[in-house]
Amino acid sequence: MSTISVIIICRDEADQIEACLRSVDWADEIIVVDSGSTDATREIAARFTPHVHEVEWKGFGPQKNHALSLATGDWVFSIDSDERAEPGLEAEVRKAMADASFVGYEVPRDNWFCGHRVRFGDWSGDRVLRLFRRDSGRFTDDAVHERIVVEGRTGLLRTPLQHHTIRTREQHREKIRYYTELTTRIGQEQGKRSNVFKAATHGAWAFLRGYIFKGGFLDGSAGWAIATGQARSVWWRYNAIARSTPPEQSTPPLG
Repeated sequence: MSTISVIIICRDEADQIEACLRSVDWADEIIVVDSGSTDATREIAARFTPHVHEVEWKGFGPQKNHALSLATGDWVFSIDSDERAEPGLEAEVRKAMADASFVGYEVPRDNWFCGHRVRFGDWSGDRVLRLFRRDSGRFTDDAVHERIVVEGRTGLLRTPLQHHTIRTREQHREKIRYYTELTTRIGQEQGKRSNVFKAATHGAWAFLRGYIFKGGFLDGSAGWAIATGQARSVWWRYNAIARSTPPEQSTPPLG
């Protein structure tokens, strides 16, 4: 019978990590890679698994590949500390592992904003590849927006992950700031060019796409916050590239 390893990267997620780990306690092995938590994250994780490792932060892709290198299961399921696996997922994963037709599976994901499940806009209809054969997949080395690449066919599971990505408005502002700074720096390093007109038009389109054309307005205040946050992030990135002034580096909010 095939075995499965769950891998998680984290830092300062004491308020989230326990619920995440409880939701995947059916795994044959759980690997937690922490990047210097100053709270009780590692102590909480150690109650669920002996495989808790502290590794200096290398970027999302490299960090997850490090966690993958520590896994020993035939299959790997990657989950973030702010995600929860619903009860029905275990049976579906076990069944998928017995099917030789696919080497990886995407999972639907419900995104939550301050306690509100997002049903419309840019954050709706989310699907992420999370389950894969260990010998057939790896993460890209991207510092942000990393993804799993597999060698072979992929399928789709039905049971969604619950992604509690934003719990407070302050956390939302912090995530926008961090990811905008990081993607801006990457764009500058890649020699991308921009101007004020591009910044304005791309920012406006980001808002219209999510709030109007994808129906984000139907999510009420959450939809407004998401759409305006996306627009600000896009405008800031294009404008900063135009000015060629890289913002100060900050630490990643992993939750």
